[in-house]
Amino acid sequence: MRNVGKIGADLQAAITITAEGAQYEALAALGEDLKYIFIASAASVRQGAFQVEVSHASGEKCERCWHVREDVGRHAEHPKLCARCISNLYGSGETREKA
Repeated sequence: MRNVGKIGADLQAAITITAEGAQYEALAALGEDLKYIFIASAASVRQGAFQVEVSHASGEKCERCWHVREDVGRHAEHPKLCARCISNLYGSGETREKA
């Protein structure tokens, strides 16, 4: 997608991986951390014949982490940050398990 100019940066991507069996189980076990492994704004896995789909992530770009997220701008005091960054800067922070 980057090579053909449909996505300008890795963090503009949303990735959906379709896989079966052990491959699906390994990817699904990563949960929310899957997006960090692929350096994308969103990543999901579903069951079926192997396939990788890449699309433009929906939302706005956070000016701190550069992830494209639906929650950017929802906090009046920090209109250019996503909820994850607000939590990391001003709250208890995110919890990652795998990545």
